[in-house]
Amino acid sequence: MSRLIYYALALTHLLWATSLSLDPLQYVGKPIIPVVFAVIHVAIGLAILSRYRAYGGWLSVTILTYYWLFVKPREPIAEPQSVGILAISLILVLPQLQHALKLQILREAPSLALRFGLAYPFFEWGLDALRNPNHFQSYLAANQLTHPIMQALGAGNMILLLGVFEVVLAMILALGFLGRAAALVSLGTLIIFVIVAGYPLALPQDLALGAASIYIFREGSGSLSLDRVLSST
Repeated sequence: MSRLIYYALALTHLLWATSLSLDPLQYVGKPIIPVVFAVIHVAIGLAILSRYRAYGGWLSVTILTYYWLFVKPREPIAEPQSVGILAISLILVLPQLQHALKLQILREAPSLALRFGLAYPFFEWGLDALRNPNHFQSYLAANQLTHPIMQALGAGNMILLLGVFEVVLAMILALGFLGRAAALVSLGTLIIFVIVAGYPLALPQDLALGAASIYIFREGSGSLSLDRVLSST
């Protein structure tokens, strides 16, 4: 089942590469060189799908850390997914760290990385909605799917409910409560985000996050040990 996470992570990187190649104007003004970054994402995707998965993991962690530090502050809605995917990418490198450091605590670290990676985007989205309601209001008012709902509920009420919902869901996911139920809610929420926000705000980032939701739903507690990671390589 953990292969689903690897395949979704690889597909996310390959679709990022496609976006960088076919839609370079989207990245004007950002600290990104589309051609160079497209090549990096292709290399990551192919490495994850091959026996060089750990190298793909290290590259994924590196480039997503770069996005976190230099791109994320400019995109408060779009970039939290990158931080979550960074945490999920750590699953690929933890076996090497365990072998090098001999720390038994790392044996259950994949489960924490998986839950945190899924929880973080919801947490930051929720906080951003509560701290910057005008930012969300302008987006929701311009979106054809959310505009009628916002008119019915009122902009302030809708944004408050959305922010509280996302923060609470993030805390439940991070703490490992209500395993299957929380994962199912997160998956449904991500699907709604894909329908509402589409490309580039929701896709392809939500593919990797959705795979994490499916894994946790299938496993209940979301337990993913290094033994299981190694068994699927």
